[in-house]
Amino acid sequence: AKVEIETSGKSVNIPAPAATALALVLTELLQNAVEHAFIHHPSGRVIVRLARRGERLSLEVTDDGRGLPGAFELERDGNLGLQIVKTLVEDELKGSWSIESRDGTSVLVDVPLLEIEEAPVEPY
Repeated sequence: AKVEIETSGKSVNIPAPAATALALVLTELLQNAVEHAFIHHPSGRVIVRLARRGERLSLEVTDDGRGLPGAFELERDGNLGLQIVKTLVEDELKGSWSIESRDGTSVLVDVPLLEIEEAPVEPY
């Protein structure tokens, strides 16, 4: 399938360890969308939005593909990529995330910036 990726949002300064974790989260979510959302679709669109809302950082990845299977449960049906997202967001970034079908699939990641900004930076 031919997949168009659209991005929106302003830049946000965050420490390197958090930026690395967020980059991995985004990579996993994009990979999932490209790999699973557009089966039997000749083309599709993925939208990535980044926004700062007060002391929180919001990352949303939405596709217009086929959506989640009917009775999807992360613990039972989630692939390794989604398990990685869960671990990075909840354990490393001290945030939360949700996934749902809405004319495709939408994943919303919410991370407290205060936790990110105060995280100790390890020397090389």
